[in-house]
Amino acid sequence: MNNEKNQAALSIVQQYPPTQYNLLVPMQTVTEIADIQKPVMNAVSISTNLNDGEIYEMEKAKAAYTDRNGYQHPATPAKYALTKKGLTKLMRAAGIKILSSRPTVPSTCQKCAEINRGIGKPVRCGACPNKDVKHEVRISVPQLTGENVTIVAHKEIAIDDVTAGMTDKQRAEFMKYRSEMCESKALNRALRTAMQIKSSYFIEEFQKPFVVAYLVPNLDNPAVREKAVESMFGAAEELYGARPAASHTIYVGDEDEENGVYPAEDETYPAYAHPPVEPQPPQPPQQRGPRQAGGGQQNQNGDSEFCADCGAQIGLDVAEYSRQHYEGKTYCRTCQKNHKWRK
Repeated sequence: MNNEKNQAALSIVQQYPPTQYNLLVPMQTVTEIADIQKPVMNAVSISTNLNDGEIYEMEKAKAAYTDRNGYQHPATPAKYALTKKGLTKLMRAAGIKILSSRPTVPSTCQKCAEINRGIGKPVRCGACPNKDVKHEVRISVPQLTGENVTIVAHKEIAIDDVTAGMTDKQRAEFMKYRSEMCESKALNRALRTAMQIKSSYFIEEFQKPFVVAYLVPNLDNPAVREKAVESMFGAAEELYGARPAASHTIYVGDEDEENGVYPAEDETYPAYAHPPVEPQPPQPPQQRGPRQAGGGQQNQNGDSEFCADCGAQIGLDVAEYSRQHYEGKTYCRTCQKNHKWRK
């Protein structure tokens, strides 16, 4: 039995040799897999047609040349990287789940709050010209060991640094989509770390399928099959069970990337004339909850709440600030100006 398991573990490399596949599996051998689970191996092909939007040219090809010192540099082919569309394709095949995606307080605002807190001055968010954005994404990554690893990635966009050299029209266009770009880059960073994806590949490497693997319940096991039949019309949790608590949490930050620990971002938007935007599925109309008289507790909607006056959807940070300084009431930044501020 052990020999069969070892053979099954070794078959990962035997069935998918690195010369023919890009292995995104963190281990080449698995010594033992419980008989209530079985590995799922998925081979994913990435389109090398740039019009399909799954890869983009990261570094152009260079012809051979001789520098002024007489040293001859060989020609180098172009390098390509995965776009968000290509990474999402691999994410689904690898069974990766997005646990949360939310905006967070940028570094500039954190420093401002600390300084004002030290001198006893209230922080008036929304009144300053700072437009920096920061986003946090958490994903759950199933492993062949049976555990789940949670990866937390942040991405911050400093507007002054990114828009330096842009025209007014380019800056205005960029500002429309800065939040979406920040969220997309945070997710891309998390996925690259989760699947150990390189920052760039040659086009020949993209011609080889990418292989991902994770564990699922083994329905060939009589006990598991019996439980599946009993729970066929029940909730999905009864069939598979809740995901095990994450044994590891990995944080991905800008400083790691700058030191070369994690691969670089994709979609650098060099011209910013028309930054590419990922198509978003149509969202159903939001149902605003009834406002209570006097601005009582409002309905919540995920990572947002609703203004007690106008009913506009606002972020949790704005809602919390409003409760602290407007007698527990939740107002948007516009409506806050119509009410007396309390220290």
